[in-house]
Amino acid sequence: MKYIPLGWEEVLASTGRRPQGVINREIDSCDVFILAMYRRWGQEAPDAEPYSSYTEEEFYRALKRWQHEGKPEIFVFFKFVDALSEADPGPQLQKVMDFRKQLEETRTVLYRYFDSPENFAEEVDKHLRAYAKGELPRADQGSEQVVLPMAALKEVEKAQKITLQKTEEAEKAKDDAEMFRLRLEAEQLQSAENAAKLALEGKIEFAREKLTRLVSETVDLRILSIGFEFFYRTGDLASATWVLEKWLHLNGTENKTVETAAALGNLGLVYITRGELEKAEEMYQEALTINKELGRKEGIANNYGNLGNVYCTRDELEKAEKMQEKSLTIHKELGYKEGMADNYNNLGILYWIRGELEKAEEMFQKSLTYYQEVQSPKEKLLEDQLRKLREGRDKL
Repeated sequence: MKYIPLGWEEVLASTGRRPQGVINREIDSCDVFILAMYRRWGQEAPDAEPYSSYTEEEFYRALKRWQHEGKPEIFVFFKFVDALSEADPGPQLQKVMDFRKQLEETRTVLYRYFDSPENFAEEVDKHLRAYAKGELPRADQGSEQVVLPMAALKEVEKAQKITLQKTEEAEKAKDDAEMFRLRLEAEQLQSAENAAKLALEGKIEFAREKLTRLVSETVDLRILSIGFEFFYRTGDLASATWVLEKWLHLNGTENKTVETAAALGNLGLVYITRGELEKAEEMYQEALTINKELGRKEGIANNYGNLGNVYCTRDELEKAEKMQEKSLTIHKELGYKEGMADNYNNLGILYWIRGELEKAEEMFQKSLTYYQEVQSPKEKLLEDQLRKLREGRDKL
């Protein structure tokens, strides 16, 4: 199969025809329609009622044809917009955000995010190959859930109860200024909880809109923690980094506190996801130093485990194994089953890389057992890894 790309820049001029009509003629004959959007909704279209832009006209023309003929296949790609801009979007970006929510609700058209020209090229290539092979997923399967950490949600719930109690005390004391502050805090905490529920329901765009506004307004580190987890888990690393920078600014980078260590550890996650391993190691080492000074065993274990992941990615397997074993020892001491499951999983990957398949299977099985005990969503991942490991071993 051969693809011939055609953009509006390549459409020939034509006398006596509406310019957009020449482009529409190509839409009426194409096999694949690709729409990429960032901050702008498109050029205003005074001659295209009821559409507010030529971009909108093109999309719905392609969609109407697909509904009647089953083609063209439509791919929509959105470049990530930073959270601060989305918190105060302006008319053009607001229309883009509303369009994303509409696509999510109607589940008619596939859409994906990208964060760079290179990433966009990879996404287009992947989708065109899947189209050629007939392997595209159904658009009406819905969005994946974004499950935020229970610990972060419990902190928000606990804070709501405390805020409610303090509000009642302020009312009795007739402290109007404190009452106003506490009511605002309660509203923000409730909004964060609502956003987390939307994410769990698969309403990612609605959750994103709530959280972008929340994290731009709040000074509550618990809400920033939820904002970071959401952006990180949806692949929006720029917004995740921005949240962490605000977190560190509010807490003070010079203050060696639990919150500082947590933010540095989360920055390490962002850097390792980007492949910036030196920066990731630096963040984890800084967090580890603080956690050791504070005597925080759980934080120390997490830092050891994450350093192990950095070393494993670098193929420094002996150092990686030592870090995972240190982390595992502390998690066992604390009785933290999910942490133990993570360590066993990471050790399984390490042994798999080494070709020690029996040890890898043993580690994966232990990890799966603990994930099942705590009802972790990672259970499915471990089942898939075990299946692939056994299939690969059987072929040897």
